[in-house]
Amino acid sequence: MKAIIEKYLYNNNYNKESNDFENLFLSHPNYPSLFAITDTFDLLSIENIAAKVPKEQFLELPESFLALFKDEVTLVKKEQNSIAVETEGKSKQKITTDEFLNNWNGIVVAIEPNLEAVPEKINLFNNKIVLLGITLLLLFIIEMQLLTFFSSIHLAILLIGFFVSVLIIDEKLHKTDGIASKICTLSKNTSCDSVIKSESAAITTWLDFSDLPILFFSFGILIALINEKALIALSFISVLSIPLILYSLWLQKIKLKKWCVLCLAISVLLIAQSSLFLLYESVIDFNYEVFLLSFVVVVPIWFFIKPYFFDLEKRKKETLELTKFKRRFTVFNALQKEVVNVEELTTISKIELGLQSAPVVVTLILSPSCGHCHTAFKEAIDLMKANKERVKLAIFFNLNPDNKENPFYTIAENLFQIDQDLPDKIEEAISDWHIQNMSLEDWTEKWSQKLISLSVGDNLRSQYEWCLSNDFNYTPVKLVNNKIIPNEYEIKELRYFLSDLEEGQPVLV
Repeated sequence: MKAIIEKYLYNNNYNKESNDFENLFLSHPNYPSLFAITDTFDLLSIENIAAKVPKEQFLELPESFLALFKDEVTLVKKEQNSIAVETEGKSKQKITTDEFLNNWNGIVVAIEPNLEAVPEKINLFNNKIVLLGITLLLLFIIEMQLLTFFSSIHLAILLIGFFVSVLIIDEKLHKTDGIASKICTLSKNTSCDSVIKSESAAITTWLDFSDLPILFFSFGILIALINEKALIALSFISVLSIPLILYSLWLQKIKLKKWCVLCLAISVLLIAQSSLFLLYESVIDFNYEVFLLSFVVVVPIWFFIKPYFFDLEKRKKETLELTKFKRRFTVFNALQKEVVNVEELTTISKIELGLQSAPVVVTLILSPSCGHCHTAFKEAIDLMKANKERVKLAIFFNLNPDNKENPFYTIAENLFQIDQDLPDKIEEAISDWHIQNMSLEDWTEKWSQKLISLSVGDNLRSQYEWCLSNDFNYTPVKLVNNKIIPNEYEIKELRYFLSDLEEGQPVLV
């Protein structure tokens, strides 16, 4: 499902959002519901709609959209005389409009195309698979000048085999959304994932068939680089792999009834390598030292780094599960704490930023001398700007008005005076201090007010006394809708709960 939605975003010019979608979607507490999809779109500030549409209004739908087709989230594209449907792990199919309508329950999810998107610069070096392919190609170009024609062909087969072997490992770790997924879903009878991850592919608890190609082709490449004369012996070893090839074909055809395109590619390469032994008769040079050296280098290295890759993937999944748990509003709500004198809190004079009608109020109790307050303010104002209709920001200070030696007290005084006299300048003034990190002298020179009213001092005292009543002897204190934000959460994580904070628990589709 994830790859289908990312493709839909990409097709509508949400290139950056497509890259950010994965973690937000997979860690959503309601994954993989439609609510998880639309809520993730909201988090990415993508205008969207999920609705049940009468089938007679199908022609009024946009050219491309997501739909529930045969109980699966499907990417749908209306074409001139047919409907193109694409589902995760399956090849794109073209069907008639009547066939689509008969298997569609009327639910659609659509987004507004991004008409202001800046064309994304394609950087092939950001794609690890492409980078690997380029590296192997360069290695072949360099080495072919030093090898005979026979050895060059052999090296080419080994490099291609190594590349395919990496794709197999990548498919085993996690279903690839790029090159491998397109290769592996050529038809309804192809599924690399089903074959590679099947129990029948395991040889022992620590070795399975996905290990063999990368071991063999790594072994062969190292031999080619050390002593090309030993390639004849390697071709002979390829002949010995024929029984494994036959078993692989039987496994795919008879038992699993699914073809693994990557596995078939490995089989073809091994057969081609075996053919080199039959076509080029020569004395077999079993250079035991070269073979032993290559074996001793390749096998330990692979079984040393293999657990790292698999543990890394396991940790990613565990992190997603923990994030999913953390994003549950019931957990967040249970960890929130009430404040003392909440009625008084509502009457305390504060600096307010954002739309006054916004339903979610983030309140920060700051100190101008606090470094952590800079981070809290930055996160809060970013959250507000990303959700202008939903979030507003309230700020006051925890400063002892009787401490006349505090050089930063003047910052709070001037900010409240600016809020009274120049409300359109208050966001710039407070941002200069907490985001731009201006020095005390520079900030004072720019923003110092000629006259500080007595009401400002009274406000700062009432703020300080309210903080004392709540034992707030630290800053920043972070509140949302007059409740303390749990220490386990950062302000930027409030974006996960905006719908809940606005309306309570959402109704899931």
